[in-house]
Amino acid sequence: MLFSTEQTKQIDYLADWPAHYYEIPTGAARKKALDDITKQGLDVPADSIRRHFCELRFFSKNKAGTIDTFMHAWMMIKSSSAAGVSFLKKKRLMRELETYMEELCLLPSTLFSQEEQQILTDEWRDFSHSFLASCTGSKAYCSTLFGFVPIKDATIAQKIAEEILLVTRDYPANFGLSEEFAPFRQIMCDTYCQTIAQGEQYLLSCHTKT
Repeated sequence: MLFSTEQTKQIDYLADWPAHYYEIPTGAARKKALDDITKQGLDVPADSIRRHFCELRFFSKNKAGTIDTFMHAWMMIKSSSAAGVSFLKKKRLMRELETYMEELCLLPSTLFSQEEQQILTDEWRDFSHSFLASCTGSKAYCSTLFGFVPIKDATIAQKIAEEILLVTRDYPANFGLSEEFAPFRQIMCDTYCQTIAQGEQYLLSCHTKT
Protein backbone atom coordinates (compact mmCIF):
# COMPACT_ATOMS: atom_id res chain seq x y z
CA MET A 1 0.00 0.00 0.00
CA LEU A 2 1.22 3.51 -0.78
CA PHE A 3 -0.17 4.79 2.50
CA SER A 4 -2.42 3.35 5.13
CA THR A 5 -5.91 4.56 6.02
CA GLU A 6 -7.06 4.90 9.59
CA GLN A 7 -10.26 3.31 10.80
CA THR A 8 -13.24 5.61 10.35
CA LYS A 9 -14.19 7.30 13.60
CA GLN A 10 -16.95 9.60 14.69
CA ILE A 11 -15.80 13.20 14.89
CA ASP A 12 -17.57 16.17 16.41
CA TYR A 13 -16.64 18.66 13.72
CA LEU A 14 -17.92 21.61 15.75
CA ALA A 15 -15.85 20.76 18.82
CA ASP A 16 -12.68 22.81 19.23
CA TRP A 17 -13.70 24.84 16.17
CA PRO A 18 -12.21 25.13 13.56
CA ALA A 19 -9.68 22.37 14.24
CA HIS A 20 -11.72 19.72 12.40
CA TYR A 21 -13.02 21.90 9.58
CA TYR A 22 -11.04 20.18 6.83
CA GLU A 23 -12.06 16.77 8.09
CA ILE A 24 -15.64 17.56 7.04
CA PRO A 25 -16.03 15.44 3.90
CA THR A 26 -18.17 17.59 1.57
CA GLY A 27 -18.59 21.20 0.58
CA ALA A 28 -22.26 21.19 1.53
CA ALA A 29 -21.44 19.79 4.99
CA ARG A 30 -18.75 22.43 5.47
CA LYS A 31 -21.14 25.21 4.59
CA LYS A 32 -23.71 23.79 7.03
CA ALA A 33 -21.06 23.60 9.76
CA LEU A 34 -20.21 27.25 9.17
CA ASP A 35 -23.90 28.11 9.39
CA ASP A 36 -24.30 26.12 12.61
CA ILE A 37 -21.27 27.72 14.22
CA THR A 38 -22.58 31.18 13.32
CA LYS A 39 -26.02 30.41 14.75
CA GLN A 40 -24.40 29.27 18.00
CA GLY A 41 -22.32 32.43 18.15
CA LEU A 42 -19.10 30.42 18.17
CA ASP A 43 -17.74 31.67 14.85
CA VAL A 44 -14.30 33.24 14.59
CA PRO A 45 -13.28 36.14 12.30
CA ALA A 46 -11.58 33.85 9.76
CA ASP A 47 -14.84 31.95 9.19
CA SER A 48 -15.99 34.60 6.73
CA ILE A 49 -12.90 33.81 4.65
CA ARG A 50 -13.52 30.06 4.98
CA ARG A 51 -17.06 30.59 3.77
CA HIS A 52 -15.81 32.62 0.81
CA PHE A 53 -13.41 29.92 -0.34
CA CYS A 54 -15.93 27.17 0.40
CA GLU A 55 -18.41 28.86 -1.93
CA LEU A 56 -15.76 29.49 -4.59
CA ARG A 57 -14.51 25.93 -4.46
CA PHE A 58 -17.73 23.92 -4.12
CA PHE A 59 -20.60 26.14 -5.21
CA SER A 60 -19.28 27.85 -8.35
CA LYS A 61 -20.37 25.03 -10.65
CA ASN A 62 -23.71 24.18 -9.05
CA LYS A 63 -25.77 25.22 -6.04
CA ALA A 64 -25.67 21.75 -4.49
CA GLY A 65 -21.97 22.04 -3.70
CA THR A 66 -21.20 18.66 -5.24
CA ILE A 67 -18.48 19.74 -7.68
CA ASP A 68 -14.99 20.51 -6.40
CA THR A 69 -13.86 23.34 -8.67
CA PHE A 70 -10.22 22.62 -7.84
CA MET A 71 -10.64 19.06 -9.08
CA HIS A 72 -12.48 20.30 -12.17
CA ALA A 73 -9.60 22.65 -13.02
CA TRP A 74 -7.06 19.87 -12.41
CA MET A 75 -8.82 17.42 -14.72
CA MET A 76 -9.30 20.03 -17.44
CA ILE A 77 -5.61 21.00 -17.39
CA LYS A 78 -4.66 17.34 -17.55
CA SER A 79 -7.04 16.83 -20.48
CA SER A 80 -5.67 19.88 -22.30
CA SER A 81 -2.11 18.66 -21.88
CA ALA A 82 -3.01 15.31 -23.45
CA ALA A 83 -4.26 17.09 -26.57
CA GLY A 84 -0.98 18.96 -27.01
CA VAL A 85 -0.30 22.63 -27.73
CA SER A 86 -0.29 23.65 -31.37
CA PHE A 87 0.66 27.13 -32.58
CA LEU A 88 -2.78 27.75 -34.07
CA LYS A 89 -4.58 26.85 -30.83
CA LYS A 90 -2.15 28.40 -28.36
CA LYS A 91 -4.09 31.63 -27.72
CA ARG A 92 -7.34 29.77 -27.12
CA LEU A 93 -5.62 27.23 -24.88
CA MET A 94 -4.01 30.02 -22.88
CA ARG A 95 -7.40 31.63 -22.30
CA GLU A 96 -8.73 28.26 -21.15
CA LEU A 97 -5.76 27.78 -18.83
CA GLU A 98 -6.38 31.21 -17.32
CA THR A 99 -9.97 30.12 -16.62
CA TYR A 100 -8.68 27.07 -14.76
CA MET A 101 -6.19 29.26 -12.89
CA GLU A 102 -9.10 31.40 -11.78
CA GLU A 103 -10.84 28.27 -10.48
CA LEU A 104 -7.68 27.44 -8.52
CA CYS A 105 -7.40 31.06 -7.26
CA LEU A 106 -4.07 31.37 -9.06
CA LEU A 107 -4.56 34.41 -11.30
CA PRO A 108 -1.65 36.81 -10.70
CA SER A 109 -4.07 39.77 -10.73
CA THR A 110 -5.83 38.40 -7.62
CA LEU A 111 -4.49 39.91 -4.42
CA PHE A 112 -5.11 38.26 -1.06
CA SER A 113 -4.43 39.44 2.45
CA GLN A 114 -2.06 37.35 4.56
CA GLU A 115 -4.98 35.68 6.34
CA GLU A 116 -6.80 34.99 3.07
CA GLN A 117 -3.64 33.49 1.56
CA GLN A 118 -3.20 31.23 4.59
CA ILE A 119 -6.73 29.87 4.32
CA LEU A 120 -6.34 29.45 0.56
CA THR A 121 -3.18 27.47 1.29
CA ASP A 122 -5.22 25.31 3.68
CA GLU A 123 -7.76 24.74 0.88
CA TRP A 124 -5.01 23.72 -1.53
CA ARG A 125 -3.55 21.37 1.07
CA ASP A 126 -7.00 19.84 1.66
CA PHE A 127 -7.38 19.34 -2.08
CA SER A 128 -3.95 17.73 -2.32
CA HIS A 129 -4.98 15.11 0.24
CA SER A 130 -8.26 14.52 -1.60
CA PHE A 131 -6.44 14.17 -4.91
CA LEU A 132 -3.95 11.65 -3.57
CA ALA A 133 -6.72 9.65 -1.91
CA SER A 134 -8.68 9.59 -5.17
CA CYS A 135 -5.64 8.32 -7.10
CA THR A 136 -4.60 5.59 -4.67
CA GLY A 137 -8.20 4.51 -4.12
CA SER A 138 -9.18 4.35 -7.78
CA LYS A 139 -9.12 0.99 -9.56
CA ALA A 140 -8.94 2.79 -12.89
CA TYR A 141 -5.92 4.85 -11.82
CA CYS A 142 -4.12 1.90 -10.24
CA SER A 143 -4.60 -0.57 -13.09
CA THR A 144 -4.13 -1.12 -16.79
CA LEU A 145 -5.96 -3.13 -19.43
CA PHE A 146 -9.40 -1.77 -18.56
CA GLY A 147 -8.83 -2.19 -14.84
CA PHE A 148 -7.96 -5.89 -14.84
CA VAL A 149 -4.20 -5.77 -14.23
CA PRO A 150 -3.08 -4.00 -11.04
CA ILE A 151 -0.08 -1.69 -11.22
CA LYS A 152 2.71 -1.97 -8.65
CA ASP A 153 2.83 0.68 -5.94
CA ALA A 154 6.08 2.14 -7.24
CA THR A 155 4.58 2.61 -10.69
CA ILE A 156 1.49 4.26 -9.24
CA ALA A 157 3.61 6.61 -7.13
CA GLN A 158 5.68 7.54 -10.20
CA LYS A 159 2.51 8.11 -12.22
CA ILE A 160 1.08 10.46 -9.58
CA ALA A 161 4.35 12.41 -9.35
CA GLU A 162 4.44 12.85 -13.12
CA GLU A 163 0.84 14.06 -13.13
CA ILE A 164 1.49 16.62 -10.41
CA LEU A 165 4.39 18.11 -12.34
CA LEU A 166 2.52 17.92 -15.64
CA VAL A 167 -0.48 19.87 -14.33
CA THR A 168 1.36 22.38 -12.14
CA ARG A 169 4.60 22.92 -14.06
CA ASP A 170 5.07 21.38 -17.49
CA TYR A 171 1.79 22.29 -19.19
CA PRO A 172 1.67 25.85 -17.73
CA ALA A 173 5.29 26.30 -18.89
CA ASN A 174 4.04 26.16 -22.49
CA PHE A 175 2.42 29.54 -21.82
CA GLY A 176 5.07 31.03 -19.55
CA LEU A 177 2.86 30.46 -16.49
CA SER A 178 4.83 27.88 -14.54
CA GLU A 179 5.86 30.39 -11.86
CA GLU A 180 2.25 31.42 -11.29
CA PHE A 181 1.56 27.80 -10.34
CA ALA A 182 4.57 27.63 -7.98
CA PRO A 183 2.73 28.14 -4.64
CA PHE A 184 0.10 25.55 -5.55
CA ARG A 185 2.76 23.18 -6.92
CA GLN A 186 4.72 23.42 -3.67
CA ILE A 187 1.69 22.37 -1.63
CA MET A 188 0.99 19.44 -3.96
CA CYS A 189 4.61 18.26 -3.83
CA ASP A 190 4.89 18.68 -0.05
CA THR A 191 1.73 16.66 0.56
CA TYR A 192 2.86 14.01 -1.90
CA CYS A 193 6.20 13.62 -0.10
CA GLN A 194 4.50 13.48 3.30
CA THR A 195 1.99 10.80 2.33
CA ILE A 196 3.70 8.65 -0.32
CA ALA A 197 6.52 6.38 0.78
CA GLN A 198 9.80 7.52 -0.83
CA GLY A 199 7.90 10.38 -2.46
CA GLU A 200 10.97 12.61 -2.64
CA GLN A 201 12.76 10.03 -4.78
CA TYR A 202 9.87 9.74 -7.24
CA LEU A 203 9.61 13.50 -7.63
CA LEU A 204 13.37 13.79 -8.04
CA SER A 205 13.32 11.19 -10.79
CA CYS A 206 10.64 13.21 -12.59
CA HIS A 207 12.73 16.36 -12.29
CA THR A 208 15.74 14.48 -13.64
CA LYS A 209 13.81 13.36 -16.73
CA THR A 210 12.93 16.94 -17.74
